[in-house]
Amino acid sequence: MRRISYSVGGIVLAAFLICGSVLFGTLYYQLSQTRTQEVVDGLLNRGNTHRDVLVDSYDQTTMRHVSMMEADSSFTVVITDADGKQLEASRPLSNEMKSVLEHTDFDYRQQGKIVTMRDFLMTDSPITIDGKHRGHVFMFASKAIVDHVLDPLKQQFFQVGLLALLLAGAASIWTTRLISRPLIQMEKATARLLDGEGGELPIDRQDELGQLARSIQQLKQDLDFLNRERSEFLASVSHELRTPLTYIKGYADILERQTLTPDEQQRYITIIREESQQMNEWIEQLFWLARIDANAFMMERKPVDVEDLIHQVIRLMRLDIEQENVSFEIEGERLEVMGDAQQLRQMIVNIIENARRHTTSGKIIVRYGVNAVGAFIQIEDTGEGIAAESLPHVTKRLYRTEASRSRKHGGTGIGLSIVEAIAQTHGAELNIKSQLGHGTQVTLQWKEK
Repeated sequence: MRRISYSVGGIVLAAFLICGSVLFGTLYYQLSQTRTQEVVDGLLNRGNTHRDVLVDSYDQTTMRHVSMMEADSSFTVVITDADGKQLEASRPLSNEMKSVLEHTDFDYRQQGKIVTMRDFLMTDSPITIDGKHRGHVFMFASKAIVDHVLDPLKQQFFQVGLLALLLAGAASIWTTRLISRPLIQMEKATARLLDGEGGELPIDRQDELGQLARSIQQLKQDLDFLNRERSEFLASVSHELRTPLTYIKGYADILERQTLTPDEQQRYITIIREESQQMNEWIEQLFWLARIDANAFMMERKPVDVEDLIHQVIRLMRLDIEQENVSFEIEGERLEVMGDAQQLRQMIVNIIENARRHTTSGKIIVRYGVNAVGAFIQIEDTGEGIAAESLPHVTKRLYRTEASRSRKHGGTGIGLSIVEAIAQTHGAELNIKSQLGHGTQVTLQWKEK
């Protein structure tokens, strides 16, 4: 497994090397060019000095004297007339030097010029006496002279570069430890936290690492909360499913008795049927809940006729509602909203079913239309209402305002949480108002786009 310290160290060292190479390369190039130019300028000045001597005394003796001056030096001087004929040379010329002289422009009469060849440098200093072009002084120098000048510079740069590399390595190690140490500490602390042990994170740091530590700590708290919620949810589901199963098994055993009257048999069959319906409702709601948790809603977004949808739901639930001595009122105008018809239908079913369970007599009013904000669907009942302290929690899973209401009213305790989740996917806001003893009003509000 690659350790982050190696990666960070490699990046830091690579950054040092790249920056150092660019800086050292640029500096060496500029210095080497400067030193090379100094050598070339010195060669040209040397030729111009000989030319000035010949201007003052242009004769064979002076030419021989100039030649003898360079005989023991590392330079070669060649003196020619105006037509390029060689008059004097400090040493024999190589073939390349002769070739260069043969192709030289001997009509050149300026102050002097520099010619750079592969193996040597050459300067040309024209001789002009009383306005008349009399000849040229050519100076030759091997490029080894330039290399000799640059060798100490190369050695110095090599030594400085090696020192810089060592410093870069040390700096990268120090930087790596500075950055990776808190990360490694957080990794170990996170592992201890996940194992249920205590672990200290550097949450007091005022930088990105401190922010990361605080995020990890918050994540741990969220995971603990989710684990508790999951355990409580599974325990509640197990209890809620076990209760109707116990009733069904118990009354099924009673039905096997031969001494039961027909009325008793019918009463027990009715209880079994009611408990079966309760289990079926639980399973249906759990199915919707699983789809919500898995983000598995397949949204088929298209215009949905709200009025037609509400009438479908009422026809489906009318028998149960009439048995509760509850009446229906519908108020609204034709309305269409964009969404998935099946999911919108499930929302309305859950809200009306919740109203039916808690309205023993009275009425349920369904309103729909468009208000100042946008499209809305509102379901109001005249039932028992919800206490103010319980109202903020009614959309939580398995929440019931009273522990005894599970058997008294039935229900799963997750209907409104499903409503809230579906509403969010449809861009609607769920608003619940209630007054204990006077009923509840549930509104699905869309905002006009």
